[in-house]
Amino acid sequence: MNSQINTNAYPSVSIPMITLSDDSYIRMTLEDFLAIPLAHLLSGLDDDKPVSLQEGASLARVSGYTEWLSTTTPTITLGWDWGLDVLQGRSCYLRLGSLRSNIMLVDTMTHDLGPTKTSELLGTAIDALAWQSAIYQYIDTRYA
Repeated sequence: MNSQINTNAYPSVSIPMITLSDDSYIRMTLEDFLAIPLAHLLSGLDDDKPVSLQEGASLARVSGYTEWLSTTTPTITLGWDWGLDVLQGRSCYLRLGSLRSNIMLVDTMTHDLGPTKTSELLGTAIDALAWQSAIYQYIDTRYA
């Protein structure tokens, strides 16, 4: 499935100027990152590896991955793994593990926050977005 991105979808958003560093990171503050719209590129399911609980029973975990990008130049890329949690009485997607990204967050003095802090802050920002519905729709269409 080809995912098309409407670059005119955010006409009133002021996007900060971003550049690619020599080490391939795009450095920006968290505030600048939050001002940049992201578009869903693709998502997929991981191969099912059921865990045998006892004879005749197994626990099948539904998990996958997702990739998002910006419409800016250079392009910001974000990816993460997710799992479908069905133990809370309803199913919901949860982000698993660290993010994969070409972003390095910096403080107001333009000092790197480091990969761990960057991943933590970006993860918190991603968790506040409604990414689950985009993944559900994409998976539902892709694997129908």
